[in-house]
Amino acid sequence: MYNEEIPYKEKKSESTKQMRREYWAVAKGLQKVDGLRTSQFLDSVAREHIEGRYTSDEAVEHVRRYYSEASKDYDGGEREADVVSARMVRLLEEMTFKFSPVMLKSIHRELFYGVLPEEYVGEWRNCNLTKEETILGGRSVQYGDWNSIQDYLQYDFGEEKGYRYQYPFREADIRRFSQFISGIWQTHPFREGNTRTTAMFIQLYAGSMGLKITNEPFRKNAVFFRDALVRSNFSDIPKGIYPDFSYLEAFFENVFCHAGHMLSEMDLVCRALL
Repeated sequence: MYNEEIPYKEKKSESTKQMRREYWAVAKGLQKVDGLRTSQFLDSVAREHIEGRYTSDEAVEHVRRYYSEASKDYDGGEREADVVSARMVRLLEEMTFKFSPVMLKSIHRELFYGVLPEEYVGEWRNCNLTKEETILGGRSVQYGDWNSIQDYLQYDFGEEKGYRYQYPFREADIRRFSQFISGIWQTHPFREGNTRTTAMFIQLYAGSMGLKITNEPFRKNAVFFRDALVRSNFSDIPKGIYPDFSYLEAFFENVFCHAGHMLSEMDLVCRALL
């Protein structure tokens, strides 16, 4: 039979109740990287979706309607956390992916339209950034220059595309994956929302490779994940500080290899800078 005789079919969600429960746990947990908390209202929407009474599109729409009521008094941080969480779940359930820097733009646009200023959404930033990090005693990672964002990403994606992972992941695979993700994050292509966009990219990339991952680290250790990215991108040679990938590798060993490492945020504090 020729392939032309086999019709295309509309892709539909095949998520199970357990998968939907995990999606919500991951989405809500990831809001902690920006100090945000979701609302009790979102919990009720999540329950309806988990039980199969809402589609992910309907869940997103219920959240949109709830916050579109002009008379409603709500916390702006909760609104952002709720809206972005619902959209994350929709992305995870749809699980469509293309290995390209453009995928980062697509994810960012899906998560943050109507949440961040319009000029930030799905667009590379047009200024350089610093951010005081508590674990660095107020110092900042040196993020990529905004003029070269596309070049940085094309290089990182090109290097990654040439790598062949083995399964189960070996130590070399964990190291390679950590370096790739750290490079994307250090480029920091967007004005805001980089860590959550990167986390969604990881989920979709892993799914595109057929990898079954443990989502508990993203749910429980989202702040550790971000701070591990910080430590993998910071150096101060006169003080004897070099980029340290061991924390990020431990995180990904838990994600991909069920390693069970204890992930403590206090371990990430760079005491030489305090």
